[in-house]
Amino acid sequence: MPNDHELRFAADDYQSADNRDFTTDAIHGGYHGTSSAVPIYQGNTNYREGYEGTNSYGRGLDKAGGPTSGALEEQVRILEGAEWAQATSCGMSAVSQTLFGLLRSGDRVVCHETVYAGTHMLFQDVLPVKWGVDVEMVNMCDLDALKKALEKPARMVYFEPYAHSMEFIDLARGTEMAHEAGALVVVDNTFLSPYLLRPLQYGADVVLHAMTKYMAGHGDALSGIVVGCDEEIRKQIHYMRILMGGVLAPMNAFLVHRGLKTLAFRMERHCASGQKVAEYLERHDKVARVDYLGLQSHPQHEVASNYLRGYGGMMRFFSGTGVSLDTFIGRLKMCKPWYSLGDVETLILPSGEGEEGGFGARVSVGLEDPDDIIADLDQALENA
Repeated sequence: MPNDHELRFAADDYQSADNRDFTTDAIHGGYHGTSSAVPIYQGNTNYREGYEGTNSYGRGLDKAGGPTSGALEEQVRILEGAEWAQATSCGMSAVSQTLFGLLRSGDRVVCHETVYAGTHMLFQDVLPVKWGVDVEMVNMCDLDALKKALEKPARMVYFEPYAHSMEFIDLARGTEMAHEAGALVVVDNTFLSPYLLRPLQYGADVVLHAMTKYMAGHGDALSGIVVGCDEEIRKQIHYMRILMGGVLAPMNAFLVHRGLKTLAFRMERHCASGQKVAEYLERHDKVARVDYLGLQSHPQHEVASNYLRGYGGMMRFFSGTGVSLDTFIGRLKMCKPWYSLGDVETLILPSGEGEEGGFGARVSVGLEDPDDIIADLDQALENA
């Protein structure tokens, strides 16, 4: 694939306090000690300056999790352009601490109709039933639907800009509409990472990630992060971290800190390979539809191009009729039929049925040679 995406995508608006590039801050941000890598502070309690002591364990009142997590938090804070960052044990810890910290009984939330399955369960099965929070799920790609939903007072608007249904939401307009209605905006940016999109720059109040995915990048560390700029919001979320736990373990903090150093380079490869794989799938006679932001056939291609410096590595395709999902999955030799996403390996997960009766599959394009990924998909499709 020609390396011309800098010309086609939205301008890079990353601004470092020291006028450094994202790649430089990812490598140098968050640790300035005497070791070549941030040390793994394994102790349950730490007395280093800025960290709580015997009463805090890993849930301290300041930098919970100890110095290793603190270095990671500072690294992400810089990359996100935030005032604070709070690391958590996994993505769902980031989601739950944020929701339980900011919402009260009687509040109302407007949420995009397609979000991560665990988040969806919180909104549908827990918050309304056990916390007395009113939740309305709407298609936020339709800004008129969002506007109508905001006619009733809402405490929060929650969405993933690039959702699990491979749709893209107009971040700036959606955020503006939410703020005009007096609602906080919480954004899960896991699919894109701060390298491709930084929602705080478009007015989001809180941004969270399952760092387990692209930010760690190697399938070996569960982790989450919450970032923002408002100190009162931070206090409310941090209070829930103290009470609920969900603190990031030092070893996982070390692994994510290391993974973030190559985030920019990995995302460039994910984007380039993702585009090539999507274009191949769109041409295949056994594929009925491909949902990938980098294709002009995607309904939100133009909107996404106004925000992103790359279209990422996530896509979904639907086969035509008569193509067997079980046979396709069984024929794969290199691509892994696996949960999760954002790993160095290409991961494929069944994802519903197509309009013509074929199967759907979500693809997280990895860092292998794109021609090898295509060859594996091609032989599996041809024999399915």
